[in-house]
Amino acid sequence: MHRIFRSLGFALEGITHALKQERNLQLFAVGFIVVLIIASQLSLERWEWIALLVSGGAFMAVELFNTALERLTDAVDSLPKEQANASLHVSMKAAKDVSAAAALVGFVTVVVTILLILGPKIIG
Repeated sequence: MHRIFRSLGFALEGITHALKQERNLQLFAVGFIVVLIIASQLSLERWEWIALLVSGGAFMAVELFNTALERLTDAVDSLPKEQANASLHVSMKAAKDVSAAAALVGFVTVVVTILLILGPKIIG
């Protein structure tokens, strides 16, 4: 049981670190809370709540992975850029770019989900 609580503590440290350091994650968290407050004022069906929460949670997870990958590649990328390491640095840039692309796809998915669910209810 101790190991479970210890692992939970590490996870909470990670979320806290990401929320303190990552502006995009901060903006998303605030925006998503606003969306949930607006949604609570509307008559949403259960599946609509599920879609909002799953898409928002999935994006948060992707953004946390993106942050972790950025931290890792930044640490490795601080190594001397010797000729032998040139391909490693190119690969690290590609990894960061692909990770950022995954976050963008996740964000677009959340936005589309929000618009499809809340748009018709707000417009009328």
